[in-house]
Amino acid sequence: MFKNLGFQEYLSVGYIFLIALGLVSDTIFYRYLDIDYLQYITITDTLLSPISLLANNWALSVILIVFSMSLYFLIKNSVKIEEILKRVKWLKKRIEANKKAKRKEYDNKSAFIVSVFIMVFSLLLGFRLGMGINYKKRLAEGRLKNNMTLVFKDDSQLKAKKIGQNSAYIFYVEEGNTFVTVTPILENIKQIKTIQKEE
Repeated sequence: MFKNLGFQEYLSVGYIFLIALGLVSDTIFYRYLDIDYLQYITITDTLLSPISLLANNWALSVILIVFSMSLYFLIKNSVKIEEILKRVKWLKKRIEANKKAKRKEYDNKSAFIVSVFIMVFSLLLGFRLGMGINYKKRLAEGRLKNNMTLVFKDDSQLKAKKIGQNSAYIFYVEEGNTFVTVTPILENIKQIKTIQKEE
């Protein structure tokens, strides 16, 4: 599948994959908060969303790297692993039955790339789904704590909980509210200050 692709083709596939991943994961997350996210995004926002999510969640990045390295090791040593598994009688029968079924063989590069795509898509989709459910529950119960101060162009200030942000809009919840407010950044906001956590 990916065996004969050049560098430019890999970039194109990666570009399309990031857009699809960002679009699906963000739409699912904001849908739980009753926001039609598609009205507020650009292609650049969609493209950078998965990268931003991984950069801001080091645990997720570590899991992804560990799984990718493990997957690479398994695929690279698949022949050796198969030889080891053949020593177990019931596994040997199953391996031989699969070979007789004339299943389609994939080269190592294609198997690794497809597996990593599926793994990244599933991991980020699951993460955003979990975030959406968590935020919806905390929003309904009024348990979202302020983490920023918005300074508007008229110098008025508002403390709120930041839910998300893209190139043009900021999504936040005012204290005491059970809904998300969307505000254009360039037209309204002069400064965004982070509220320091109390130690």
